Amino acid sequence: MRLLTVFGVDFRLNIFFILLFIVYWYFGILGQALIIFSIVFLHEMGHVVVAAGYGLTIREVELLPFGGVARLEGDIESAPVTETYVAAAGPLTNAFLAFLGYLLYRLGIGNGDWLGFFIQWNIMLGVFNLLPAFPLDGGRVLRAFLSLHQGVKRATENAAALSQALGTVMAAAGAWLWFSSGGEDASCLIVSLFLIYSASKEKGSVMFIFMKFLTRKKEELLREGILLVRQVAALESSRLKDVVKNFVPRKYHLVVVVGKDHLVKGTFTEGEIIDEMIRRGPETPLGLIAGKKK
Repeated sequence: MRLLTVFGVDFRLNIFFILLFIVYWYFGILGQALIIFSIVFLHEMGHVVVAAGYGLTIREVELLPFGGVARLEGDIESAPVTETYVAAAGPLTNAFLAFLGYLLYRLGIGNGDWLGFFIQWNIMLGVFNLLPAFPLDGGRVLRAFLSLHQGVKRATENAAALSQALGTVMAAAGAWLWFSSGGEDASCLIVSLFLIYSASKEKGSVMFIFMKFLTRKKEELLREGILLVRQVAALESSRLKDVVKNFVPRKYHLVVVVGKDHLVKGTFTEGEIIDEMIRRGPETPLGLIAGKKK
């Protein structure tokens, strides 16, 4: 459900948040739901402000009880440092809000009970979002770190797999809490199932993310002007798709094709490799294009 638009960003309310409002209203504690909403909203505004500072455009943000999912225009996956800063902005916003709430409490300004709830939820939301699971901020930071060493495709796959494993553990714990509480506390189980679903969805979009990364990779040198060179040695029997998996952001790659006799058969730039993969297909062996280049 579309809620409001701030700085050109559409904020939508997820069905889980609507159910939270209904439950809190039923138990006569709607004020607490409004506090949670304000905390989540400010958490997401932290992402929006930092993303705008890096020239990124956020089309919309879907608000959930434990955070939100921002949909950005552009290819933030190919800029790990930027992705890290944008992701970290949310938990840092919660840390600042918790400190502000504590300061007001110490100064005796405001209602102590409401401030205590405000501080508690900011700490909970900030710490929870640091978990290394998609779509949480910790999962984004993990993928950004791994992509510097493994490339975007492999990093996304590994981060999504860890997210699924973490979600499964949380689901087991949530099921135990649900049964032990007589069916009253299902919050952990619901959140864990959502994490598993989100990680599966992210894993399913790996090829789309990877092809988008490769498309932008050809423009990276022109955009940056100067990049450090990273050499990749590969046998002539290696397929193009296996070579490009080793391409990482912020580096310009030179691929050295080596034969079984350990002699160099040719050297290709990453742009040539990407062009050949698009033209000939990802299963094409390096030896075929090395022979054509001679």
